[in-house]
Amino acid sequence: MPATETPTADGRSGTVPWRSSTLVAVLAATLVTPMDVPLVSPALPAIGAAFGVSPPRAGLFVTGYALPGVLLAPVVGMLADRVGRRPVLVGCLALFGAAGTAVAFAETFAVALALRVLQGVAAGSVLSALAMTVVGDRYDGRRHDAAMGVTAAALSVATAVYPLVGGALAARAWNAPFLVYALALPAAGLVWVGLAGVDGHDARDSRDSPDGDARDPDRGYLRSALRAVPFGRAAVLYGVMFLSFSLLFGGIYTALPFHLADVYALPPTAVGLVTSGVLLVTAVVSTQNGRLSARASTTTLLALGFALFATGFLGVALAETLPVLVAALLPFGVGSGLVTPTLFAGLSALAPDHVRAGVMSLQTTTIGAGQAAGPACFTFLGGLVGYRPTFLGAAGVAAVCVAALAVLPLDA
Repeated sequence: MPATETPTADGRSGTVPWRSSTLVAVLAATLVTPMDVPLVSPALPAIGAAFGVSPPRAGLFVTGYALPGVLLAPVVGMLADRVGRRPVLVGCLALFGAAGTAVAFAETFAVALALRVLQGVAAGSVLSALAMTVVGDRYDGRRHDAAMGVTAAALSVATAVYPLVGGALAARAWNAPFLVYALALPAAGLVWVGLAGVDGHDARDSRDSPDGDARDPDRGYLRSALRAVPFGRAAVLYGVMFLSFSLLFGGIYTALPFHLADVYALPPTAVGLVTSGVLLVTAVVSTQNGRLSARASTTTLLALGFALFATGFLGVALAETLPVLVAALLPFGVGSGLVTPTLFAGLSALAPDHVRAGVMSLQTTTIGAGQAAGPACFTFLGGLVGYRPTFLGAAGVAAVCVAALAVLPLDA
């Protein structure tokens, strides 16, 4: 079992271990994570024009990339538990960076898409799950929550910045954004050095974990994982995570841009700035997760976050002017800053060391499902009844979740 980097007193302090080499490595991997879709999304029209393909085919750069990560995340998580966090995380970063950079030099759409699918094997959400697994391994108590909050904040800041970077580079050349993926390679080196000597999971086999089965290690791992994790609490956390990312990707990333363009005639750059503003608010609130978790339970933080989701969606639906709409989005940003790191920290703390990567990797599948379901629901309902009623419906869903959290089994 790996030793944590902080004594018990520090674990209760809720301070961020800024000088920790482990945290530096985690943040390096986390800052690479949002390159997956936000960096490429603004370049999709240029990609279609460069290769002479339709918008739906250009959109395969997102869909084709996302599917491998969703399907393979549990396998990657099992490898990280059995082989070690350090080699698996470094390998994923290297594949992510090399395949992504190679897209910039592809001469045909088929080759570019194949490289993008290969990159999806080490999808950004897989990287974030592995990085957060390391946080769970290394830190205890409130320091764990503080480190998880900073990690979620870094994720939000990078997600806010990359669309602006990708759009600026795509204006110069369709393939310029893909050169940014080369940054994942030095990040892999930093992770290799930062986690050196502290990965207690290297060379771990089934005999190291409870309920190991020498005759069938994989079956022993799965049995151990199922027995080690409180099923009721885990199911609730994954369910809440699915709903929160459905609301985020469906409401803020998909429906809101259409609403802003249709009602307020905002250009893409202005839409990007509005979205980035929401994510920056999320980042600021996320950095306070350690302090907030010391004062409120998981249920309280999640319920407050979804109440703010409801408030934000209600404000967007009722807003008649752009300033009012932007002001209404601020509660949503605060709510996301409460909900996201609380969910990540809850799942990380729920799992024992020998199955933590597997448990955390399932969040990749859960987030991917939310990313797929949310936009589909919001655009379908938006086309059917309009976006204002759709936002009102989303506010109602968030309000129902607040009531449900009062009776669901979350707090130990």
